[in-house]
Amino acid sequence: MNDPRMLDEKFRAKVESGVLPVDCHDRVLRIAYVYLDKGLWDGNEVFDVVDKLHTRGWSFGSGDLKFNRTLDIFYLAQIAAGIYRSSDQLGEILQGEEFDIFYAQHHQLLNQDAWRQYYSPAFLAQPISARFYRLPDLQDLPDSSDPLGQPRQKGTIGHFTKLPRWAWNVVRTHRRQPTLPVATITQIALSTLQKAILHLRKDYPIVQPYSETQACFWLKYMGVDLPGPFVTKGIWNPNQFGIFVAQGAFDMWAWEAHYSQGLWDSIEARIAPLKPDLDGTRKSEVNSYGWPDGGVGVHAWWRGWEPELGSQEEIEFLTAVAVKETEAIDVSNLDYTMRSHMLLGVMRAAFETERGKHMQDLKWRITEAGRIDESRAEQWIQEVLMVMKPYVQKLDDDVWPAAAEDQSELLRHILMENGQLFARWKLSPVSKEFSFELKARK
Repeated sequence: MNDPRMLDEKFRAKVESGVLPVDCHDRVLRIAYVYLDKGLWDGNEVFDVVDKLHTRGWSFGSGDLKFNRTLDIFYLAQIAAGIYRSSDQLGEILQGEEFDIFYAQHHQLLNQDAWRQYYSPAFLAQPISARFYRLPDLQDLPDSSDPLGQPRQKGTIGHFTKLPRWAWNVVRTHRRQPTLPVATITQIALSTLQKAILHLRKDYPIVQPYSETQACFWLKYMGVDLPGPFVTKGIWNPNQFGIFVAQGAFDMWAWEAHYSQGLWDSIEARIAPLKPDLDGTRKSEVNSYGWPDGGVGVHAWWRGWEPELGSQEEIEFLTAVAVKETEAIDVSNLDYTMRSHMLLGVMRAAFETERGKHMQDLKWRITEAGRIDESRAEQWIQEVLMVMKPYVQKLDDDVWPAAAEDQSELLRHILMENGQLFARWKLSPVSKEFSFELKARK
């Protein structure tokens, strides 16, 4: 009987030498499986392997989706899920399993149309999704709503991390930017979430409807109403929600201690925040790994549980906050300790015909504010300009909008399509994209 490992090595040699063309989904899947299963990566698993595939001209996508980073890493994450399901989740991964057997066992995760169960075509087709890895907008990656190695069989498939992840982003935003009161932050969060869900449900009515009760529960669960000030430097780190879930820091089913299923899913709960009908004493089934976590966070990163760019509702919320923070602001009186003001300042610079002196002044002001080192400030500004200039050039007269609402609309348009400017998510160390991260505000 042939050793499966030898068969995999022969297959790898043939495709890498060009003897066997990688011209169909199954062959891309198999070589990706070989790279992942045999540990042929350098410390970032799915992020390393996607670079291997793209370097050789291989992709799971075709046409406009060819080399789509989100789609390709999605399939790598699915392979990783299958490999982990064939193991004890955190222990020794089973080596040498025949690919055909593996594919048959996990066909639902890996087939050519599997992505359609996870991503809406419009979301996947966004130019920003092609450049940055994003998590599915229709349902969770396999097992990713529970601590790593502790999957709970709830009997359903869904998007259980959607609202908790959104709420985590909202609360961290409030703690970072206390310039807006919690009531304003909450109102912006709820309205943008509702808008995003309604838009998605037009084509995907299977998506869970917006629920005011559920949204408010998760905001409270994440601590939106806790009094400040919040001085911990941790709030300036990337969101890393997927890693926290893997470590057991959050329980996606925490609501079961407070609400009956009937009330939680009721039409009344969608309209207004309802009070719990349970006493909250049910013990969570989640066991936290604590810290150190025994490598759990790293495994979650390897498996693609952490995105390089956030969800539609996260981007819409952050954009609305930035627009609110810069509403009717005089561009000659910006607070350069605030990212939104920095971005508005660069957007104003994009309209300058004699940009040199203006750029030097902008660099000085941004550096003086202490959010970025002088050695990096100029590149940061230039990278933001590269994002913004195409939008300015599309305007009829290339003149700075006189009306404040037009300025806000232009900023909103740019940020909605370029969520990387918020730098809330960690880029892969091997990513070729620029990181717009800033230092913590003092």
